[in-house]
Amino acid sequence: MAKLETGGDAWLATSGRAGPHLVPLSLAWDSANGDLIFCVEQGTLTSRNIAIDPVVRVGIGPTRDVLMIDGTARITGLVKDEDTLAAFFHEKAGWDPRLNGDNLIFIRVTPSRMQAWREVDEAANRTVMVDGAWKTTDEA
Repeated sequence: MAKLETGGDAWLATSGRAGPHLVPLSLAWDSANGDLIFCVEQGTLTSRNIAIDPVVRVGIGPTRDVLMIDGTARITGLVKDEDTLAAFFHEKAGWDPRLNGDNLIFIRVTPSRMQAWREVDEAANRTVMVDGAWKTTDEA
C-alpha cells in the first residue's frame, strides 16, 4: 500500500505489433477507484499499444522490494481537458503535466492482480490482490 500511496515512478509495459515496450513513467494512485494513473504524449508507442491490446504490467520499486501489477489500461483523455485529474496527478505524482504542452493524455490502469515480494521465501505469498479483492496473508 505504501508504494501505491507514495506515487513517484513506475515501469509500464505494453505490447503491440512491434513487440513488448517498457517505459519509466510518473505514477499517481487513485485509491478511491483503485486505478493507477499515468501520463504520456498522445501517439507514443505506449498509447498506440494500449489501443491494440489494453493488457499491461506495471513494476514499482527495486528488484528486492517490488510490486508487480497486471491490469487493463484505457486512455481517458487529454490532460488539457481534465483539469481536476491533472491537479490530482500533480499532487500524487509530484509532476504537473499541464506545464508540458497540449499533447499529453492520461492512461488509467485497473489492476487485476498485484504481487509483492522481496526474497524467495516470500514467493508463496506474493499475490496480494486479485480482481480488485485484497488478499490476507492466509489467503495469498
